[in-house]
Amino acid sequence: MRYSYDGWLVAGEFLEGDHDIEVRSPYDDSTVGTVSIPEDIDSALEDVHETATRGFEAWKDVPTWRVREVLEEASEAVSSHEKELAELLALEGGKPVSDARFEVFRTSEVLRLSASEAERIRGETLPPDAQRGRTAEAILTFREPVGRVLSITPFNFPLLLPAHKVGPALAAGCSVVHKPATATPLSSMRLAEILLDAGLEPEALSVVVGPGRELGDALVSMDFEALSFTGSKAVGEAILEVTRIPRVTLELGGNDPLIVDETVDDVERIARDAVRAACYHAGQVCIAVERAIVVSDVYEEFVEAAAEAAEGLKVGDPLDEDTDVGPLIDDAAVDKVREHVKDAVERGAEVVTGGEPEGRLFPPTVLRDVPRDSLVAREETFGPVLPVIKARDFEEALEIANETGYGLHAAVYTRDLGRAVKAAGTLEAGGVMINLPTLFRADYMPFGGVKGSGVGREGVPYAVREFTEEKTVVLGRPGG
Repeated sequence: MRYSYDGWLVAGEFLEGDHDIEVRSPYDDSTVGTVSIPEDIDSALEDVHETATRGFEAWKDVPTWRVREVLEEASEAVSSHEKELAELLALEGGKPVSDARFEVFRTSEVLRLSASEAERIRGETLPPDAQRGRTAEAILTFREPVGRVLSITPFNFPLLLPAHKVGPALAAGCSVVHKPATATPLSSMRLAEILLDAGLEPEALSVVVGPGRELGDALVSMDFEALSFTGSKAVGEAILEVTRIPRVTLELGGNDPLIVDETVDDVERIARDAVRAACYHAGQVCIAVERAIVVSDVYEEFVEAAAEAAEGLKVGDPLDEDTDVGPLIDDAAVDKVREHVKDAVERGAEVVTGGEPEGRLFPPTVLRDVPRDSLVAREETFGPVLPVIKARDFEEALEIANETGYGLHAAVYTRDLGRAVKAAGTLEAGGVMINLPTLFRADYMPFGGVKGSGVGREGVPYAVREFTEEKTVVLGRPGG
C-alpha cells in the first residue's frame, strides 16, 4: 500500500506542490507515501484562508438534515474501509493493527455522534418578566456557528483526533482548515476524501501539510474564529503567546496517575490493567498511565504482577496481529524515553524489566522505588514505561498524584466508597476514573484537563458547543 497526494487538499482538489514530504514507517523506515507541499507557504495559505471563508458562507446555510446525511454517510464509509484504514494507521504511525482497527471504529462513531449532534444545537427561552423594570414579550437564545475553525492534531491518533475536531465543527456549521502532524498526514488526507465523497461542500474543509514550526506558526497567526489544538504543553503555551484567535481549545497531554490502595482484592488484574494502559500504542497516548502510586501494603505484589504482565506483551511489527507494542514514532522519542528512565535510575529507581530499546522498539518497562522528583514522576514520558511509586497510605497517594504540572486523567482503584468520593474531589484532573485505568474515554463524554493539560473540552457534544456562539434575541411589543 502506498499513498501519494499531489498537494494540499483545498476546495476539493489537490493543489500541485513544489516538493514532496516522504512519510516513512517508524517500524522499518519504508516509504508509506508522499505529500507534495508548496515552496511559498504564506502565499498558499492566503488561498486556503479565502477558501475557508467561502466554505463557511456556503456550509452554514446547508440544512441540518443534509449535514446529518453527509456525516452519517462518512461514518458508514469509514466503517466499510476498516481494513484499508487500519493498515494505513499501522504503516504510517506504527500502531498495532488490532488497536488500529479500534481507532477506525471510534472514528466512525465520532462522525455518527457528530451527525446526531447537528440536530441538537438548541437555544432556550427565558422568562421575559423575571426582573422588575425589565419586561419584554420574549427572550430567546440561539446557537450559531462561530465561523472558520483551525484544527491541529498530533501523530498518535491520526484518524480519530482529526474526526474529533472536524466532525463537531462541521456539525456546528463551521468550515475547517486542518493541519495533521507531518509524520502522519496520510490518514487525515484519506478522511477528508471520505467526507468529500459523502457530499461535503468542497470549500468547507482544507487539509494542509508541512513542517510544524513553519506552517503551524503561520496558521495560528492568521484570522480564524476558533482553534482546536492537541499536542505538547510547550507548543500549546507557545501558541497562546502569538495567536489572535479568540476561541481556543487546547489539549496538552498529561502525567496521569493510577492509585491502588490496600482494600483491592485483585492486585494482579489491576497491575495488568495498569501495564496495558501504560503501553498502549507504545505509551504514546495523553491518557496513558504515566505513574502507578501504590500503597505499601500491596506494593510488592503489584510490582511483581506488573513485571510479569509487561514481559508477556509482544513487541514488534505493527502489522502482525499478535503485536501488542509497536515502535515509538521517531528517534527523538526513543531518546526522550531513554533519558527519563536513566534519570529515574540515577535518582535511585530500579529497572524491574525492560529499559533498553532496540531501534525504535522500546520494551515495556517497569520501574520500582521511583523517586517523586524524577522526570517520570513529574513529566509526560510518552513511552511504554510504568514507574511504580510507593505511598505510605491513601492520603499520601493523593498527595503524590497532585505533584505535577499536568491534570488530564487520574485513576483510583479502591473498594472504599468514601475514598472514591474523596479522590474524585481531591485529584486535580479533568477526569477521574474509579476502578478503571486512566486510558478510558467515551467519545461523547467531556474530555480535557486542568493545570498544564489545557483549556476547554472536547467530546462530540462539548466540542460542538465550543464551535458555536450563543446569541440572545429579545422581542419587544410593536409600538412600544
